[in-house]
Amino acid sequence: MKKHMITLLAAAMAVSEPILAVPGDDLADKYFSKNNPRLTAQEKAALAIAKRWEAGKSNGIKPVSGANGAIHFIYGAQQPSIVCAVLQVCDVALQAGELVNSIHLGDTARWTVEPAITGSGPAETQHLIIKPMDVGLETSLVVTTNRRTYHFKLRSHRTEYMPQVAFTYPEDALAKWDAIQTRETQAREQKTLPQTGEYLGDLNFNYELDGDAAWRPIRVFNDGSKTILQMPKAMAQTEAPTLLVLRKEGGLFSDDETVIVNYRVQGDRYIVDTVFDQAILISGVGRSQDRVTIRREQ
Repeated sequence: MKKHMITLLAAAMAVSEPILAVPGDDLADKYFSKNNPRLTAQEKAALAIAKRWEAGKSNGIKPVSGANGAIHFIYGAQQPSIVCAVLQVCDVALQAGELVNSIHLGDTARWTVEPAITGSGPAETQHLIIKPMDVGLETSLVVTTNRRTYHFKLRSHRTEYMPQVAFTYPEDALAKWDAIQTRETQAREQKTLPQTGEYLGDLNFNYELDGDAAWRPIRVFNDGSKTILQMPKAMAQTEAPTLLVLRKEGGLFSDDETVIVNYRVQGDRYIVDTVFDQAILISGVGRSQDRVTIRREQ
């Protein structure tokens, strides 16, 4: 009889013991219907894509350490999962100059997301201060900005949390490379002759001219294989001078030793198919002869 009474007392205590609320997703199961709709093939295919995206949290690119201990995720590589703890805050920093348009939180009853700002002007950075109200919670967070959309997974823990979270943006690196390429292109265009497309960085202008004829070249340069003589507009009104390459200068009792080289006249230019050390331009004969000597400086 005594044994039977003890059994009944234990059973009564078990029945009268209060039922505790289960935290996390079990709480949602308590209040929401479990009658899920039947999914179509199209819906299942779409959900499979979403699951693969979420699986990237564990199988994708791992976050890296940033300045001041911040955890850096690569934006767009995977859905970032942010772990926060009760009685602590998670600080998610957005890109400098980025402005939040809207915040959409799945569980607004047990999570809070508050704004914070650091810096000012173009360097102003907006932050998301995230706090859970309980342990074992999971929800999603969507943040839209003037530049992009963030999709977060939020999880709460008793002690573990991520104090500072930030992002690395692949387009930032591409923008830097594009800026370098743009500067190089602009610098090359500034050093390129628009008439011929010749790049000045590949040209040698180290020539000395002696003579004051009206058709004296404006400039002389070479590109390593050809020599170009740019002539003044005045040459169009006179006879074009003859170009001779000077092999050896003459003395008091000897003439200059010259050779004829291949060259052609294109517009206001003489294009010589060689790089010479010295050459002369001659027009006329006798005392009326005009002469300009061209020397390449070493």
